[in-house]
Amino acid sequence: MNVLKLHVLNEKQKNEIDNLVRECLKEEKLERTLYMESDINYYINMDSFFLLYNEQKLVSVLTVFQPLKEEAEINAYTLPTERKKGYFDILLSYAEAELCEFGVKKIIFVVEPESKSGMAALKTYDTNYYKSEYLLKLDTDNISQELTHVDFNLNEITLDQRLDAVNLSHEIFDIELEEAFDIIDTAMAVETMHCYGFYAGNSLLGICNVNYGENSASIFGFGIKPDDQGKGYGRILLNFILVTVKKYKKSSIILQVGSENKRAFLLYQSVGFQILKQYDYYEYFIE
Repeated sequence: MNVLKLHVLNEKQKNEIDNLVRECLKEEKLERTLYMESDINYYINMDSFFLLYNEQKLVSVLTVFQPLKEEAEINAYTLPTERKKGYFDILLSYAEAELCEFGVKKIIFVVEPESKSGMAALKTYDTNYYKSEYLLKLDTDNISQELTHVDFNLNEITLDQRLDAVNLSHEIFDIELEEAFDIIDTAMAVETMHCYGFYAGNSLLGICNVNYGENSASIFGFGIKPDDQGKGYGRILLNFILVTVKKYKKSSIILQVGSENKRAFLLYQSVGFQILKQYDYYEYFIE
């Protein structure tokens, strides 16, 4: 048995993980895949990938996704033929040690409720249900290209507007300024990402980030200034975003919304977003 602790995966390792995950998903008829980059983790030097080999064959993998300072999401897969051998426990112990090095004590396990193996693994740990998130999808063919809100405009955030965007993100999402800087800077720096500001005249009312993939676009960091919520601005901003994304000729738009954010969930559904998948989140604190 051999465990690799890695910051970056090479192509061979990505292919091995992809094959392992595909076999696991097929076994339980699941759909979730792994993000195999560490470019948007809060601590950029943290090792995020833990691979367990048995006789040079990859049999178990665990990944750490840490966009926020004080918590990290854990995803893990073990080959169906190699389960009940303690491999998940071994990889989790490596991940916990790495997280503790950076002062992170809160883990979020991400599980599809249909996953019997995932739910069984959770029962061996002292976890608490945290929330559910829904993966939503909208086909761009269903987006109207009409914009009738002449009093508002949507512009990409420039370096001169960066601080305003950071302060607004801090206010909307109730996160530390340092985290807000990281989110905005990443969205502005990564080639496939765009950070948009929603304006009434010169007043910044809202913000939204879009990551343009090969075939689809994903929306994240969508929000309206707290003092201006409940005035219909969220729907206007969403309309601007959808029309903007449609111009990039992507087939669909995806996003995730939490079960606690009922207002946003209803807004997305009202413009045609459909539920693709449900993910349940469970809290676990490292002792």
